[in-house]
Amino acid sequence: MDTNKKKLAYLAFAMHFITGVVCMLIGSSMSLLVELYQKPVEEVVLLGSAFSLGRTLTVYLVGKLSEKYNPLKILFGGVCGILAFMLATVLIPNYYLAFVWAFLGGAGMSCQDAISPLILSRVFTKNYSSSLSAGQSLYGLGGFAMSFMIGFMLHGNLPFSYANIVLSIVGFSMLVIIPSTKWEGSGETEEEKVKPIKLKNPRPAKFIVCVIVILYCSICGSLASYMTTIMESLGNSQEVSAYILSVYNLFALLGSLAFAVILRKVSESAVLAFNSISTLLVFTASVLINKTAFYFVGMAITGFFTGVLFSIIVAIATRIDYEHISLAGAYISMFGGIGDIITPVITSKLVSIYSVHVINKVVIILLVFMSLLSAVIYKITRKEA
Repeated sequence: MDTNKKKLAYLAFAMHFITGVVCMLIGSSMSLLVELYQKPVEEVVLLGSAFSLGRTLTVYLVGKLSEKYNPLKILFGGVCGILAFMLATVLIPNYYLAFVWAFLGGAGMSCQDAISPLILSRVFTKNYSSSLSAGQSLYGLGGFAMSFMIGFMLHGNLPFSYANIVLSIVGFSMLVIIPSTKWEGSGETEEEKVKPIKLKNPRPAKFIVCVIVILYCSICGSLASYMTTIMESLGNSQEVSAYILSVYNLFALLGSLAFAVILRKVSESAVLAFNSISTLLVFTASVLINKTAFYFVGMAITGFFTGVLFSIIVAIATRIDYEHISLAGAYISMFGGIGDIITPVITSKLVSIYSVHVINKVVIILLVFMSLLSAVIYKITRKEA
């Protein structure tokens, strides 16, 4: 691999990493942001909606611009948006400005949705699927790094903002590399040929998959936003509570690596159904026991089974809509963004009326519906080639 392709690979993988970081930024530091902004948790969690709104509203625009112009220039702007979110959110303690930074961060993440796969298709034309799995693993690693670093800073009696500053180094390294990286002549763009699922009427299957990704993103968003607060309500310290998301993201990373191998022999729809049902059973058991140790075990297993699911949902969607692979990936990201937008609004209202523990019930209900719909997709697709 020549030097320019190595730079392109670094940019794509680094983008996955820092988007993993920013997706954990609010959840990992929820109670700390509550203190910083002097706002209740149900208002701070709305920053997640602003982030998701920025991502959802810009993903198609970024895709269109990437087709007409040099995508690396657009990627540069996306990284700037992510860095603004990472740094300004904690260094400028203004609640209302934080919505601006969150929106810019979401717009930056849309570059990962639209541009990172394009870069990987040029650099790894023969191992495109493997490179996407590697990117998903680095996304999980970024989430783990964010929650771990915050816990580490709190343990050392340091400002939690130091975690954001340290991890922002990855983004700044990208800004340094992009100007010296060439796009033209870096390789031929090739879309990976997927094994199609030919259905007589694919529309119901497409609709179900879109609902599944909304449910999935709502589940992940609820856990990321409120799990540390739930742990604190059980009497745990802030630093111990922050580590639960570290455990979740670490096992999400391990799960992504493990299922990259398993998926060579097992269908995506079978893994989707099995993992959804397994997560439902494990998480429900953790909530019923309601002890700190069991929450840590439950979140570890939950991370292992759910970490790979977004990639699986994308794979199923592209196999169903195999004639429009790029479009299928785009609408999955868009519907996932809808789940990310509406979930903080609904959950914040529920928390203000009841207590933070209502989130456990919400997650269980969402898991029930996702398990049922995943079983339907498995039944629809299992006989198709």
